[in-house]
Amino acid sequence: MQRLDLDSLCAILGDQVVALPLERGLPPATGLASHTDHLRPGEAFVALAGAHGHGLDHAARAEAAGAAFLISDRPHPRALLVRDAAAALAHLGRHAREQRRGPVVGVTGSVGKTTTKTLLGAATAARTSPGNINTPAALACVLVHAWLVDAPERPLVIELGIDRRGEMATLLELVRPSHGVLTAIAEAHLEGLGDLRDVAREKSLVLHAAPAGRYVGEQAWASLDPALHASSLRIGLGDGLPSGRFDAAQRQLHARLRRPDGGEAHVSLTLPGLGAPLAQAALVALQVALDLGVTPRLAAERVAAARLEPRRLQAHVLGPLTLLDDAYNASPVSMRAALDVLAALPAPRAAVLGDMRELGSRSHDAHAELGALVAAADLAGVWFVGPESRRAFEATTGRHERHHHPDVEALLRDKAGLPRRGSLLIKGSRSIRLDRLVDALLAEHALTVAS
Repeated sequence: MQRLDLDSLCAILGDQVVALPLERGLPPATGLASHTDHLRPGEAFVALAGAHGHGLDHAARAEAAGAAFLISDRPHPRALLVRDAAAALAHLGRHAREQRRGPVVGVTGSVGKTTTKTLLGAATAARTSPGNINTPAALACVLVHAWLVDAPERPLVIELGIDRRGEMATLLELVRPSHGVLTAIAEAHLEGLGDLRDVAREKSLVLHAAPAGRYVGEQAWASLDPALHASSLRIGLGDGLPSGRFDAAQRQLHARLRRPDGGEAHVSLTLPGLGAPLAQAALVALQVALDLGVTPRLAAERVAAARLEPRRLQAHVLGPLTLLDDAYNASPVSMRAALDVLAALPAPRAAVLGDMRELGSRSHDAHAELGALVAAADLAGVWFVGPESRRAFEATTGRHERHHHPDVEALLRDKAGLPRRGSLLIKGSRSIRLDRLVDALLAEHALTVAS
């Protein structure tokens, strides 16, 4: 493992360095972190200016967490003083990217990008960007860590998430992917991105930036600029090459992959989770892995053993109740997919559905459409949560047991009324904090079992 000492940093940053730390004998850093919550002992803390303060305000916390030293554009005894900390961090990220010789895969899309990243990382034994880290500062730290820790040939898979125009171009200038994956185009983050055409235009930049391989999920293909069709590989369940057949009851994916010579490769596997969205992500991971030189059988074994990110259609068996935790985020297309997964689980079925945020002017109609979708579903009951979900509640008709709560706190007070057998889906945008409900139900079950 390489380390970043002050001399090396000065050599890389050049005239961006203003002064060395006043404190001498500081150890070399094992990496960089721009947030104290992500700082590991031995890393350097990069103190950035923010909208509501400066990272140097958290210097004591960084030192207590084991920071080797600081990098800042404001003086501090243990800081390498630079002209602009954000510019210095971006420069270090670009330098780290230049040291890589292996493939760098950028994954984006309106839905499915984190799961696709996770499965692709497993299939190729790659380093992946952790969680849903997407900011330029965080990704620069990921690039530096990969440079210091990994062999330069090891694949790197990075999730590229955006919520406003212009962000993708900034991320791509830093990451410079050799391969690009576009999972889906759907209504998400419309407040910052505009309409669906704007979403497609911004997201498809990852394909234009990827010279060695372009992969497009079925849900994104129709929204793609036709000029990209000839240079991109369409991947989806159903017919074609590559393609796959998914057996939901057995969680089995039977994949037909395209070999580099144009021939076919066939492989089957049991998925590590539920639902067609996971099967679609696995199919993309298998095809990209094959193109990167991994045998289909090995890639399938790795995907089957992959550990998925939590709160993405994660099933918990609580005695007679199957709890489907999809509380990480929500959009119209992911709501529909989650309800489809719920429909294959044991009856009676119910759902707790929170607001779908950041839909802009589409929010009213999208929540009304969600209500109509729920009304047509085979659900014994539904609990809507959040102010925007009031419209979905009003649009829900039929024989359902219906409830609306203004926030998760109100639902937590009434959680005794939730079903305790059958299957229960919990899904909403992250800011609704339905994860608190999931955790409360898991804790309640653990206490019941313990007693």
